[in-house]
Amino acid sequence: MEKDKEDILLKDRSSRACISAGYRLYLSNFKRIFRASWLAALLFAIVISAGGTLMILRPQWTMIALPLTLIIDAMFATYGFSVLKQHQETGAIGWTAHWYSLDTHIFARTLKAWLCMLVISAVIGCILAGVSVMAVNYLSTYTALGTLGVIALLAFILILPLTYTNIRYILKDGTNYWANLFGYYGTGMRRWGFIFLVVFMTTLIGWVCSLFTSLPAIILSLAGNEANRDFMLGDPYNLPSYIGWLSALVFLLIGFIQAYIMLSFLFPIYYMYGAIEAHEKEKNKFNKEAL
Repeated sequence: MEKDKEDILLKDRSSRACISAGYRLYLSNFKRIFRASWLAALLFAIVISAGGTLMILRPQWTMIALPLTLIIDAMFATYGFSVLKQHQETGAIGWTAHWYSLDTHIFARTLKAWLCMLVISAVIGCILAGVSVMAVNYLSTYTALGTLGVIALLAFILILPLTYTNIRYILKDGTNYWANLFGYYGTGMRRWGFIFLVVFMTTLIGWVCSLFTSLPAIILSLAGNEANRDFMLGDPYNLPSYIGWLSALVFLLIGFIQAYIMLSFLFPIYYMYGAIEAHEKEKNKFNKEAL
């Protein structure tokens, strides 16, 4: 019973409590999550393996894997959002009936949310890029660099609240993406510091885990880049003949591990969303009682 109270979603938590509750929920239900998502994780790992191998053997073809990576990534995230939605509705994560099941409704909303976020980020980036060009052309070097730094910070400030509006859209049925964005973007801006702390700490934890697990791939990539550079300069290609199979295997294993490191990111963000919703609910209740 005490555990249920700790794991409840709609509870006003600190950023530290959101991170702790998220990882506790993820690790305590990892077997169930793994059963529901291992096939998508394998597909994700295959795409990463293909992209990593192309980066070493045929760098000019690497861009081919990027659109497919986005789709597979959204598919894999769908399994995370599916179990989170189940937890939101029932307070628990159960075993899936089939290991191959995919919630197409959540997949569509996840893919739409990610594509819309890319479009919004691109629009903000283009506007600020135009200002950057003007700054570089009309200001001194140091002033222009300072302006570019301010513009990059402004872009980050504007984009970060989308973390909250996106997960709210995915987990709340019946909501329109743009209505949700315009209706709750202000809430995300008001809780910007809170969102930043959760996202920053969760990203830092994921980055450290990814760095240690990705060391073999990093070494292979550095060797491949150096060999390709030397080859472009006219030197012989000095990588062994088995480098293709070795790269594919290494990137496959690491991609599979990375998939679950990335999936863990959703769980603290889930509790961040719940904490904001609970805080806003309590604030609205207080304001009504005050009237």
